[in-house]
Formats: sequence, structure tokens, C-alpha cells
Amino acid sequence: MTTPFATRMKSFAKRSMITGACLAMAACAQAPQELTPAQLEERRTELNETLADPVARTKLIAKVLGATEEMERHGFLKFHVFGFTGEGNAVPFFTMNNYIIQKWSPGEEGSFNVEHYEVAYYSEFDTDEAITEWTNPFNGEVIEMPHFVLGPVPRFYSPGMSKDPASFAPDPMNITMIGDRVYIPTLTRFRFPGQMTTEEWGLYGGGDESFWDSMLVYSADIEDVLDETKTHAPAEIHMQNLVSWSPYLKMGDTPGRTMVRAYGQHISGYDALPKTTRANLEKFTPEIFDLASWEQPRIDGVEFMQKLVEQRVNGTLDIDQPGYKAPKVKSFFELEGF
Repeated sequence: MTTPFATRMKSFAKRSMITGACLAMAACAQAPQELTPAQLEERRTELNETLADPVARTKLIAKVLGATEEMERHGFLKFHVFGFTGEGNAVPFFTMNNYIIQKWSPGEEGSFNVEHYEVAYYSEFDTDEAITEWTNPFNGEVIEMPHFVLGPVPRFYSPGMSKDPASFAPDPMNITMIGDRVYIPTLTRFRFPGQMTTEEWGLYGGGDESFWDSMLVYSADIEDVLDETKTHAPAEIHMQNLVSWSPYLKMGDTPGRTMVRAYGQHISGYDALPKTTRANLEKFTPEIFDLASWEQPRIDGVEFMQKLVEQRVNGTLDIDQPGYKAPKVKSFFELEGF
């Protein structure tokens, strides 16, 4: 004889099994399916065929770096900045919180045009604590941090663009597929005469030549890249660079460069930022929130040099003040804590 309790238990067990099966089916339906080796080879073949066509290759590059239609792409990256003098370890300096907006639009004959806007505020190394001053560990100088503003900078990508790496928007290097992701690396290299001498500008000056090497990598899911219905693919962004000392660091003609390790991705817009990050960007670099009013090109390095000239004319430049003694730049092995 089946008791009411036993009947209820059977009913409960049946419902539990059905619920569990439904949940398992839902999880399987929602979870991304891992591509099999055969499917990966199919995608790789399709990718290689696409890359063999210069017009299709340029369209793929635009889809991952930006968009193949007229639209804005937003991105956010964390830059960890180090100093390296050629000896010892790299020395942690500070963190830059970079926000990028690019206006993409199709051009003629399979090309794409870009207007690039970029800003950043500084924080203590590997923290979210915004700073306006920083003490250089190599010379003890307390430095006012000139928050980063760049743009609008024009760029373009086309099927016939030069493969010369000495270009601000270089033709990407070999595009490759690893696992189920497509990687698009770029290389930008500059070498130009030094603009400020140490004889005239002391620690603000530098060597006879300045160098800029930047290695940027975008990566996106192969399914997004090959999907013809999509005009843009969400991409992760990683970057390393080596750049001659910026004048505001007050390193003079000491051998060495800053080294950056950066990582980030495309985001949907301002609202995708953490509240603290957005508040700091609004405080230190409000220009990025009002592109309609940002009409004149701005380059933070040029603006800093103009500021030094103005201070010299006004008699307020720190290195021109009576009694100012330039500190000695230490070698790595003279630093405390390293």
C-alpha cells in the first residue's frame, strides 16, 4: 500500500529529475560550444582565404580594430608604466588609465578612415588611487603629472597601404589564428631628433635623438571575425612600448626609456566604466565626454613644451629659480628598495 507520504516523495523526486534535466539542457544551450579540431581547421582555412584578398583583409582588420560601418568604438586600457635605464630591473613608476574613442567610417576602394581621440589620468602604480603629483625614484624630484590628451589624430587603413612600419597606423603584421581567436599585431616605430637639449632645459631636456617603439595586439573570437552579418567584433587589446623619457619625467640625457605593459578591451561606452574611473576621467580629462567641442588637435607632449616656454618667459620655471640645484639621477643600483 502506497502511503500519501510515499506518493509525495515520488512526486518530489520526479519533479527534481525533470528540473535538473531542464537546467542541464539550458546550461548546454547557453554555454559556448568549443570548436572541434576539424571545425578549427575549417575556420583557419576560411580565415586564410579572407586574408589572401587585400580588400577582404582590410575589412577584417577594420572589423576587429574598429568597425566596417560609420560608428564610434570605445575602449579602455590600463597602462602600467616602468622606468628602465639599461641596468638592473624595470622600476615601477605609475599607472595610466586610458580611454579611447575612434570614429570609423568606410572610405573609397575598400579603405577605412579613423579619427582617434585618447585621454588618460594617472594613478599610483597598480592602484585606482588618482594622483596629480609623483616622486621620481631616480632623482627624488616631485613632478606635477600632466594628464594625457591626444587627438583628433587621423588614421586610415586600405588594401594598398604601405607596409613600412614607420607609420602611425601601420599595416598590421602577420594576422594569425591561435585556438579559436584571431590575433592582429601591429608595430609602430619612430626615430626623430631631440627637441630639447639638456644645456638649455636641464633635466627637462634629453638626448640628441628620441625613439618610440609600440607593439599593439588586438584579438577577437574567430566566429565574430568570420560572421558576415557583424560590422564589428569585440576585441581584447594588449600593448607594450618603449619610449624615450618624456620631458616631464626630468630624467635629462640619462640613458633609458619608459616601458609600458597595457591591457584592455572594447567597451560599450562611458557607462561601462567603474564609477570611480569615470569620475576621475570627468575630473581630469573632461574633453573625452564632449567630442563635439573638441575641434582643435591636441598633443600632450607639445602642450607640455609650450608650458615650459611660457614659464620661462614669465620667470616661473623651477629650474631657472635662484638656488635651484638639479638633483643627481641615480643608477639602478643606487636606488633604495631595489
